Amino acid sequence: MSLHIKPSDQSGIQGNPIFDPVGTNQYIKANLLQLGWQANIPIPSEYKFLGTNIDFAKIGVIVEIQFSNYPFLLNNTLRSELFFKAGIIFAGKATQLVVLITKARMFPASNSTLYYEQAVQQLTALTKYKVFDVPIRLVGLFEQQNTTISVTWTVYSSARYSRTVQTRNIRQCQIIPGNSVNNRCRLHII
Repeated sequence: MSLHIKPSDQSGIQGNPIFDPVGTNQYIKANLLQLGWQANIPIPSEYKFLGTNIDFAKIGVIVEIQFSNYPFLLNNTLRSELFFKAGIIFAGKATQLVVLITKARMFPASNSTLYYEQAVQQLTALTKYKVFDVPIRLVGLFEQQNTTISVTWTVYSSARYSRTVQTRNIRQCQIIPGNSVNNRCRLHII
């Protein structure tokens, strides 16, 4: 999968390349649909207080893409635990496994978004005290550092929350390692 990035609209770093959750989510969705996964499956009405839908499901596996703010990880995992214990059926089979996908800390991103290393810490603490019975697989999206790669660079029609693509093209990007304090890389479009 190509790394998806976009220009930031945050004060102080406007225009700098940051992780693009919308483009990444669209890519993952398109590919999972081709593999027969169902997307945006409604949550049963008695559990609507937990949200409107789950991202993807197939044969008892729920996939949640977690690129938003870090507190949403707990919502996704706790509701998945409820679905597991209640035997809720998504895509024809009761919930048996949860896969969570998030980005690595190495990527510059919008403020307060969850990153893989943080998810590991949260899930490790919760697992230590046996909060979950549902099997959980955490997937982190990483990229090689000190390299130049092809990336998908997207500009949206509106800086905030838009999903409407203004332009999308392949660009070359240097991934420059960050300092040891925050491990955030710098992304430099060539």
